[in-house]
Amino acid sequence: MENLETRTVLVTGANGGLGRETIKLLVKNGFGKVIMACRSQSKANAARDEILAETGAKPESVITFGGYDMNNPEAIRAAISALPKDTLIDTVFLGAGGVVFEKDYQTIQWNGLTIEKTIFQNVVGGHIVLSELVHRNLLADGARVIVAGGEGARGIPGMMEIPKFSDANDLRRYVLGDFAGRKKYNPMNAIGVSKLISALWVRKVSKLMADKMEIVWFSPGLTYGTSGTSGLPPTMNWFVQKVVFGAMGLLGKAQNPQQGASKFADCIEGKIGKNGDLIASPQGKSIGDLVDQGPMNPAFDDDKLHAEFWAILEEVCGPFGEQQDAVLEYVK
Repeated sequence: MENLETRTVLVTGANGGLGRETIKLLVKNGFGKVIMACRSQSKANAARDEILAETGAKPESVITFGGYDMNNPEAIRAAISALPKDTLIDTVFLGAGGVVFEKDYQTIQWNGLTIEKTIFQNVVGGHIVLSELVHRNLLADGARVIVAGGEGARGIPGMMEIPKFSDANDLRRYVLGDFAGRKKYNPMNAIGVSKLISALWVRKVSKLMADKMEIVWFSPGLTYGTSGTSGLPPTMNWFVQKVVFGAMGLLGKAQNPQQGASKFADCIEGKIGKNGDLIASPQGKSIGDLVDQGPMNPAFDDDKLHAEFWAILEEVCGPFGEQQDAVLEYVK
C-alpha cells in the first residue's frame, strides 16, 4: 500500500490495548486519517488523547465515534450512519471482540434467532460493520480488510482444544445455541471456536467480494495487556494479565501490545497477507513466525461449512451489503 498519507483506516476495538498501540504506529507511519470505532465515546476520546500526546499527530488525523457495540446490531448501524458521507475508507481493521467468561454457554437473541454469544461478538458484529460500510458506499474500491484472528482456530496444546464440526448441521446447531450433548462450557475453547468461525467467514468473503476488496485473517500471536480478559473479575483479570501472561512473556510464549501492534500495523499496511489468507503462529504455538494456517485445520477449507455459516448470517442479518430493517423469522 503506497501513499499512506491519503488513506483512511477504520479500527473497531480501537481503545483496547492492542488497538490503541496499533493506531499509534499507523499514525507514526503516515496514515492520513484514523477513525476510532469504539463502544463508548468517552473511552474513545480518552484513547485518542493518549495517541495524540504520544505521537504528536494532528488532531484532525484521528477522529472518534462511539456506539460500536459488537453485541448490538442496531447500535452498529446507527454508528456507521453517523460517519461522514464524503469519507471513503480504504482500510478496515476489525479488532473488536473478546472472551465470554461465564460458567455456561451464553447466547444473544436477535431477529427471532438465538446465537452463541462469543461468535456474535467476535464474528457477527464485524460482519454487520462490513456489510453496513458496503451498503452505505463508504468503502473505497479495492479496500483492505484485516480481521483479528487467533491461534485457537486450530487449537493450542494445553490451552485450547482443536475446534471442529462433524458437518454443516453440527455447525448450525452450535452457532444457533443448541448445545445438547456438548462438553461443559470452557471460555477458552469457545473463543477458539469463534476464531475458527471467523476464518470460515473470511474465506467466504474473500471469494464473494474479490472484485471489491481484499480480506485477511491475521493474528500476531498471543498478546498480553489487551482488553480480551476484561470479562474476568477485577482481581482475577489482574492476576492473569500481570502474573500468568507476565510469566508467559518471560518464557517467550506471549508478547506485549507494542510487539503485537507492530505486526498488525505491517498487515494493515499491506506488507503481510493477500486476499483470503489465514496467517498466525506456527502449528502448536501461541507465538512465533507468521505462517499460513490453512493446513492446520481441515475445517478452514470446508466449503460446506463456509456456505452454512453464510446462510446463518443471512438469516440473522439479511443479505450482505443491504440494509435490513425488518425482523426475520427463522424457519428450519
